[in-house]
Amino acid sequence: MKHIAIAAFAILLMTQCSPDKREVPPTIGKLVGTWQLTGPDSSYAVTLRLALNPANPPKDITHFEASGQSAINSYNAFLSAAVDGLMVVTSVNATERGGPLVAMQVEQTYFTNLRAVVRYDMPTDNRLRLYFGGDKPGVLTFRRM
Repeated sequence: MKHIAIAAFAILLMTQCSPDKREVPPTIGKLVGTWQLTGPDSSYAVTLRLALNPANPPKDITHFEASGQSAINSYNAFLSAAVDGLMVVTSVNATERGGPLVAMQVEQTYFTNLRAVVRYDMPTDNRLRLYFGGDKPGVLTFRRM
């Protein structure tokens, strides 16, 4: 009887100790790719590239490394997204090249809005909307490139 109890306990341990399989939910996986800003101001070719962050595998929240080109400078950031549409953007960093005043203002507005993103949705596989708060809440809209 003692051997049966030990065998049952060993089987229980082996079935409970499977590797942690963390898979990206399909709705979040669709965020991966390169996006081009279409609004509110698309007078410059502003891009956003989202890639899964391999250092932080998904659990309830999926982490992304973001990069892109703004009106003048290139930039990078970290994003975290959940299946319910929650999104947080942190650590937005950019190169510091100068340019025309209008382009610099568009760029600063984009960075301010990007830092204030709180939600996302994808009405289609090729459209992405990032909702931001702050003094003037709004939506950054993108199309897949």
